[in-house]
Amino acid sequence: MNVRTYLAAAAALALSVGGCSKKQDTVVATADTVQITAADIDRDAVALLPGGAVGVVRVDAPSLFQSQFGQHLAQLLASRLPLPPSAGFEPTRDLGVLYAGLYSMQGADFAAVATGTFHPDAIERAADGTTMTPLGAPLVKTSYARRTLYVSRNVGFAVLTEHTILLGNETGIRRALDRLSEGRAKHDVPPWMDDVLGTPNAALVGAFDFAGQAPVAATVKGLSFLQGIRRARIVGNFQPPGMNFAGTLSYPTPEAAQAASAGMNQANQMVQSYGFFMQLAGIGNPIQSLQTAPNGNDAQFVVAIEGRAVEWALNQIATFAPVAQATPFQTQGSRP
Repeated sequence: MNVRTYLAAAAALALSVGGCSKKQDTVVATADTVQITAADIDRDAVALLPGGAVGVVRVDAPSLFQSQFGQHLAQLLASRLPLPPSAGFEPTRDLGVLYAGLYSMQGADFAAVATGTFHPDAIERAADGTTMTPLGAPLVKTSYARRTLYVSRNVGFAVLTEHTILLGNETGIRRALDRLSEGRAKHDVPPWMDDVLGTPNAALVGAFDFAGQAPVAATVKGLSFLQGIRRARIVGNFQPPGMNFAGTLSYPTPEAAQAASAGMNQANQMVQSYGFFMQLAGIGNPIQSLQTAPNGNDAQFVVAIEGRAVEWALNQIATFAPVAQATPFQTQGSRP
């Protein structure tokens, strides 16, 4: 199956709002009178994420690391992990699937659930408060919401089982651990997001709800085709030429969707006009192909991104997003 056929099929599955969702009820009940098991936690990673996400992304880690830019990404990730080598965690070997929730609780916050193979005993030995992590600070063992919490700078994580780790920035991980300790951890995403997350055979999926999100609106201000956007659904893979996506952007009116489709084509033409300079910079033509068309209130698209452009973007992240400066990570008490 070629890339275009794959993406068309994936888009048809992911973008149909009326699909059959597998939304579950309470997955983990962790009140003092209930004994939670590792199987309870491992059963549904999405249930561990706080509700009210601006977006939820699922990434198949083996597919990502096997891509043409996978080694480059692995190196960048290794320089940002809040784990020293003695913790025995190797992302390319041990990471399975990553679920990330993006929030605007107190700014740009995130909480994520990583599934795979982890070594709790090795991580505990590494958290001696003196061994330096790649973040330039030691891994410190503390506690929050009746869970052991490991912190390095402003990033924290909790090893829930040998196959599930919860991580995030301060606000994100505190919210997730509060829900878990109070027995409120439920599969708490809208059905339409669930449909996208459940897309089979997709290496990457994402569902985003932009309605009423002022910080998000300010972020997309410079991109005309994102003005007024309400929802976005994306499925993709990491096959040649680098990254391939099919998606739907939803708007309040058909006119807005038509304008968005035209805006994507205009943005593509502008990028193409700089192709010569990008070739000189070794980036190549970042957008290898783009197809877009309005469909009612939606603007649908299929786009292929050149792998060298992805590597260039990773270099920019490494250059302009250095390791976060140390900030206090509050661990006392519990939020409502």
